[in-house]
Amino acid sequence: MRFQDLDDEDDLDDSEYPDAPDDDDDETISCPYCFRPVYEGAEQCPSCRRYLSREDAPTRHPWWIVVGVLLCLIVVLGWIVR
Repeated sequence: MRFQDLDDEDDLDDSEYPDAPDDDDDETISCPYCFRPVYEGAEQCPSCRRYLSREDAPTRHPWWIVVGVLLCLIVVLGWIVR
């Protein structure tokens, strides 16, 4: 095989590589936190594991709300048990 033959892209068949990503899906952006390349449709950066937008991040409740709800439940259960 000659070196010229290796440079011909026409010889490559996509069916030989079924797991290879399409050229359309190769668009990347840089992570706003670690600046490494991330696929545009990703929710989370694979390097730093941070979410790329607030919409993708799971919702967290402030700790004082959780503690308040638990205290209210304890008071109500204590009142019911009497």
